[in-house]
Amino acid sequence: MPTSDTIWGLVIGAFPLGALLGAISCTHFANAYGRRAVLIYSNIISIVAAAILGTALNIPMLITARFLVGIAQGCANGTYSNYVAEITTPRARNTLGTVIQLSICMGTMLSQLVSLGLVKPPLWRVLFATTGMISIVSIWLLTKCVESPKWLISKQRIYEAQNNLQRLRKSADCTVEFATLVETVHAEMGPHSYTATVPDLLRGRTPNNLRHQLLLAVLGMSFQQLSGIGGVSFYSTRLFTSIASAPSAEYTSKPQLAQILTAVVSTVGTVAALVGAIMAGYFGRRSLLLFSHGAMAVSSLLIAVGSVKGYNLLAITMVFIFYCVYIVGAGSLPWIFPGEMTPIYAVSAIVAVSGSIAYACVFVVGIVFPLLMNAWNGYTFLLFAAINFIATVLFFFLLPETKDKQVSEMIRIHSVGIHNVMKRKYRQEN
Repeated sequence: MPTSDTIWGLVIGAFPLGALLGAISCTHFANAYGRRAVLIYSNIISIVAAAILGTALNIPMLITARFLVGIAQGCANGTYSNYVAEITTPRARNTLGTVIQLSICMGTMLSQLVSLGLVKPPLWRVLFATTGMISIVSIWLLTKCVESPKWLISKQRIYEAQNNLQRLRKSADCTVEFATLVETVHAEMGPHSYTATVPDLLRGRTPNNLRHQLLLAVLGMSFQQLSGIGGVSFYSTRLFTSIASAPSAEYTSKPQLAQILTAVVSTVGTVAALVGAIMAGYFGRRSLLLFSHGAMAVSSLLIAVGSVKGYNLLAITMVFIFYCVYIVGAGSLPWIFPGEMTPIYAVSAIVAVSGSIAYACVFVVGIVFPLLMNAWNGYTFLLFAAINFIATVLFFFLLPETKDKQVSEMIRIHSVGIHNVMKRKYRQEN
């Protein structure tokens, strides 16, 4: 199926458009039917999409299938972050919250490695069909999981919530924890079991002032996708080919090298995700996010220099570093910290808004990046360097630390307004 850059951009862009729809709709379904149920149904949609991908005969079928995969991921990503935040202790959440990025890296690595031998017709159909196989395994594993105790309490299913919490904590005595959880949920939900909708959140019609939390969630997701990772992820093979085609390149006679380098990037990214999971247990969210965006700004600048000047080794090395530092911080943390600083009644709405912004940015990058590469070549990454620099400055002034803190404490911190983490004002008022 021959395609132009525009058509290929639409195929790529169908995924984030579907994810945008999934992120918006997951709020209602997760609140109505539970976190685990939404995760299971998301995998069912993914299986249907895999069947269409594996049997696609034309471009519209590819676009439809990627749109469905996007819906599945949009629902699953937003719901998963809530689910992890609600079933874990604050300390365990530090590590488990990074699992979503680790899973993405492992999936990318697997697909890139397998694709080296399955890129030619008709074997690419087998590659696409593996999405469904993974979803089948995911459904089986989810049947072994329990529903969120926090969600069950919000639905007044107290006995079931207590049993589920005990299963999560194994042999530990969770009587005190459960009593505290019930009290916390009732306090967060209010006397009328209020659940914030997206319009409520956007208009400021919530019991607590959540504008700061919403701002940070939107900024986190926006900068995550506008950092340049979309270009590296979607067009890494083309990027390496472009680098290798520079006048002084010694790789022009080996077009397969670009595909191998792309697979190696994914493998290194998986190792970086494992390192990031360990680092999350020792370093704060704020520190990791500042490090991630700052390092991406420097990496983007050096990618541009290497690409334009023909310093191939420098450019390729910086692509590897860019990918790794993204995974350690910006790749996972924007999914985690909204749930750590938002009351339960508004978590789904905030994740829906921020997730929608993220996937809208993915769509824009998927369409615009190939056009920028055609027009600007390596200079494109100067734009990403500027964006990451701006992200570093904004998060330095706006983002508080959420690691090992209770939601009630974060609500108090945010209630004092925009801060440099507002430490002085917060300490004076307490």
